[in-house]
Amino acid sequence: MIHQINLEGKDKVEVAIERIKDFATIFKSEADRGYYLAFSGGKDSVVCKKLLDLAGVKYDAHYRITSVDPPELVRFIKTEYPDVKMEHTYWEKDGRFHKAGDPITMWNLIPEKLMPPTQIVRYCCEALKEDGGDGRLTVTGVRWAESSNRKANQGLVTIIGNKKENQEMIDSGNFQQTRKSGVILVNDNDEARNTIEQCYRRRKTILNPIIDWDDDEVWEFIREYKVPYCNLYDNGFKRLGCIGCPMGTAQKKEFELYPKYKNAYLRAFERMIQIRKERGLEVAWETGEDVMEWWINKEQKK
Repeated sequence: MIHQINLEGKDKVEVAIERIKDFATIFKSEADRGYYLAFSGGKDSVVCKKLLDLAGVKYDAHYRITSVDPPELVRFIKTEYPDVKMEHTYWEKDGRFHKAGDPITMWNLIPEKLMPPTQIVRYCCEALKEDGGDGRLTVTGVRWAESSNRKANQGLVTIIGNKKENQEMIDSGNFQQTRKSGVILVNDNDEARNTIEQCYRRRKTILNPIIDWDDDEVWEFIREYKVPYCNLYDNGFKRLGCIGCPMGTAQKKEFELYPKYKNAYLRAFERMIQIRKERGLEVAWETGEDVMEWWINKEQKK
């Protein structure tokens, strides 16, 4: 049996299920579609999907096609979770390497942004992963244990907006400001839940039911409930995400395992350099290989 206990002495699995059931009451109209599960195929999202099933609530799961996820992960989702909807995000306006209605990929995003994604400028996450779920109460597997950044910017409920819109919520004493123009729930009471109910349709509202779980608890749940997970974890991967992600620490290893993706990045970098030159912008690199070396080693060339 699972022995996951929170600070109040409650079983964490039961608490997560209670959270899901409680916030499901926000959807009072028959026209509502239930939860929107932002599904990545990673260990945290498969746990959240199982918890939604255990809670017996209505939901639909969505996987955003990034163009740079490991092919093993994509196959895993299609095989083990065929009910997950595989979706692209699309460009809304014309550009040099795309037109309105084309899928957004890393390969047309880099030339458009005129720089590689970095730890500070993470335009790829916003463009490729975070689209979708507007007007829905979105469930994610975000956890505080993942990073200090998550601890600072995510709570049981996270509401995305601007600082002016957030001030009234902060003044109520039930929410606090994050560094990324959002607010997080700090007092889980009826007043705060009523606020969430009033605003979730017009702002991005996210429920993180396993926000306080650690890695061991995630794996304990997976083993206990026999939840299918991607075998990349058994092959040494600690996290599953975009190949070459600048937030990761294994870019070199990933490019050794997936050379076709490395070559695709190099082509995108070459296009990026070409456009910068055409526009008369400063160019710190001569070739795509120069960009790759800087990107992996995190050393800007002078």
